[in-house]
Amino acid sequence: MTKSRYDIVVLGAGPAGSSAALQAAKLKRSVCLIDRSARVGVPVRCGEGIGCQSFIRHAGNRPEWTLNLIRQSALVSPSGTRVTIGDADESYILDREAMDGGLAAEAALAGADLFLSTPVVEVRRIAERAYECRSPDRVFTASCVIIADGVESRLARFLGWYTALSLSDVESCAFCRVTSPLIDNNTCVFYTGQNVAPGGYAWIFPRGKGDANVGLGIIGTHSGPGKARQYLERFIDREFPAAHVRGLHCGGVPVGKWVRPLVRDGAMLAGDAARQVNSMSGAGIHYSLYAGKLAGTVAAAAFSADGSIDYRALSRYETEWKKTYGKQQDRSYSLKEFVMKTDDAFLDRIAAALAKEPPARLNYLRIFMRTFAGRPLLLYKAMKLFR
Repeated sequence: MTKSRYDIVVLGAGPAGSSAALQAAKLKRSVCLIDRSARVGVPVRCGEGIGCQSFIRHAGNRPEWTLNLIRQSALVSPSGTRVTIGDADESYILDREAMDGGLAAEAALAGADLFLSTPVVEVRRIAERAYECRSPDRVFTASCVIIADGVESRLARFLGWYTALSLSDVESCAFCRVTSPLIDNNTCVFYTGQNVAPGGYAWIFPRGKGDANVGLGIIGTHSGPGKARQYLERFIDREFPAAHVRGLHCGGVPVGKWVRPLVRDGAMLAGDAARQVNSMSGAGIHYSLYAGKLAGTVAAAAFSADGSIDYRALSRYETEWKKTYGKQQDRSYSLKEFVMKTDDAFLDRIAAALAKEPPARLNYLRIFMRTFAGRPLLLYKAMKLFR
């Protein structure tokens, strides 16, 4: 069995893991990036949408990873009332396969060793300042381990984390690609209602040229075997009859609180494995890019010139996360808990009121203000999401 020694081992080559490995390698630490899949970024379990400002802030200006620019969104209530949001912040629709593969490749170019088709089956601490990660034919040892193996993460449990999600904090999702002349190439559309996606929503994210990512999420307490797929197929039949549908697959999306603590001695969690996802929307690309880069930076800085590591220095990762997106996620969780208690009639009333306003004046903040009117604490948290 081959053995390899590194300063930092990163488990999972999604946006969080690859960003962590890239940053640590840039800072001259010896790093390896390990993923169980043969191809990074496949399958895409994501709508691929992200705000332009967030994307540029965390990934830079990367036109090779963007497919479409969205300047308008629309909400469709359970009764079918459509509310157009003309004052929405610009968003990109990404090519996640290109982005994820590109990030992993950049980490390798920066000096990280990339291992694909390498499932890690065990992680354990073997010394005061050393961890061992075992795959069927290779053992990796390192002073620091960054676990970023996605929503289905099991590896963190080897090191004492409890990562199981309650049914109310996970959505069963179905995703696919749809081609149809009925797709509006300039508008992201969101559908709500118990008949569409119980406890969640359906989405249409246009990739351009009549092609779109279409999917939906059902909250775990209302889901069951094959239910998300059945609801998605019914939704597509209604909205896009005779469309060309391909790549339909399913997966889970965490919509709970982020894992505490994020650091245990020399081990760190990042991305979906750390449940770093907006609890209201399920959006997590920007969280993962930020958390991965932060984890890699903090891990690299914790090493001294002689190669020793100060585990206490790793706590800065959680401190910084908590002050930024962690606080934002906590607020989104409070809002989600309220929305989960509403019914279709409530959503229809909100939509009916908003539909009377000129689309050019409508933005997400105004929608949240209308939704949480009369609830000062929730309104405060909603407003803070947009700062």
